[in-house]
Amino acid sequence: MLERFPVITAGISYEGDIEKFFRWLHGANIPLAPMARKDASFPVVGAGGALTYINPFVVAAVCDFVVLGDGLDVLGAIVSVVRSYRVHGVREKLWEELADLPSVLVPPLHFSEMRLTTQKKVNTSQPLTEEYPAYSTWITPRSAFGDTLLVELQRGCFRNCSYCTLPSSFGKARQREFSQVQAPLAELFQKKDVCQVGLVTPEAGDYRELDMLLDFLAREDKGVSFASLRLDRISVKMMASLARGGRHSITVAPETANETLRISCGKPFTDELILEKLSRARSFGIDQVKLYFMIGLPRETDDDVIAISSLCRKIVEKTEQKLIISVSPFVPKPGTVWQSEAFLGQSETKRKYAVLGKEIRKFGKKAPELRLTSPKEAEREYLLAWAGHETGQNLAKNVELGKKTDLSDAGRAETLLELNCLY
Repeated sequence: MLERFPVITAGISYEGDIEKFFRWLHGANIPLAPMARKDASFPVVGAGGALTYINPFVVAAVCDFVVLGDGLDVLGAIVSVVRSYRVHGVREKLWEELADLPSVLVPPLHFSEMRLTTQKKVNTSQPLTEEYPAYSTWITPRSAFGDTLLVELQRGCFRNCSYCTLPSSFGKARQREFSQVQAPLAELFQKKDVCQVGLVTPEAGDYRELDMLLDFLAREDKGVSFASLRLDRISVKMMASLARGGRHSITVAPETANETLRISCGKPFTDELILEKLSRARSFGIDQVKLYFMIGLPRETDDDVIAISSLCRKIVEKTEQKLIISVSPFVPKPGTVWQSEAFLGQSETKRKYAVLGKEIRKFGKKAPELRLTSPKEAEREYLLAWAGHETGQNLAKNVELGKKTDLSDAGRAETLLELNCLY
């Protein structure tokens, strides 16, 4: 059925989704190479999403167009061009008209011998005004977020965490005014039964009118969830909002159990603060905590890995909360402070996992649940994060041939040079 749609677009958020997108198209017998889809009987393929802010080169290998960064400003023009194409049916004309639009990359025209040949820039300046929707278009229990209504409060970030792509790739922090959020939500609540509202922002505690919004949602008797909680910004009102919605768990990211390393990550808070905040959360009935940690950080030692277990033991002893420890290797990404740092690699990741696992088992029956990101998947994420357009084309060809693509980071410096042209 997919191949019968005249236009197919996807929002790609993570490197791991790229190959899934390729396989999704191939499974519908849609040629992956844009040049192989020149006949008007084949659908137009486009992409956007978070990945296009960071590195659009790999996914561009199968696309007629890629929206670079914020897309709402240019979306109407794209729709007009595609509708015109449905009349004239000339793929080359479609490409030329799309290429005239700002922040729209047209791979068949903008790459020559695998090299970028355009001065297109990633759009990171779209203001969050009333004309753009503040909340998700539909709510369905079949979605990843269930019946939660997602509300966007901010794009970009005020901080500069060393591992994070947000500060450099997503532009200056932009927030919606409280009135722009309250009015449409109040109208929506009159029409539809909404039990839970999810606040989408890099850091909920940074939203300057958060208390007003939480008070409004409390009056409307709506539960609240947060896309991101930074330990040093969690307030009593935020915890109370979670408890009011019947939530008994909280997710936080200390990143590391070494306070010096934590500061270098961009999170200058102490173990003492972590214990204080989680103890307060426990007083609101929050009896489960999911903790995100990274291993393989620059200048990390095995003692720092072992310290994860020590910190978790302190939390359990002080709060008696059930802990879920999610651990993943640090993946250096383009545009970050740590973009030039080394990736740990599969074998060293497995070794450090073993060091941590041994310490966690010492808890006995009360051991926290340990969830480890696959070293193989993490390495592939790293390699795709730094891959260029040629890798994307090879990946597409191998998907069609049913072969595995061996990736390498040999072109990392060259990819960075080309990415710098987009900003």
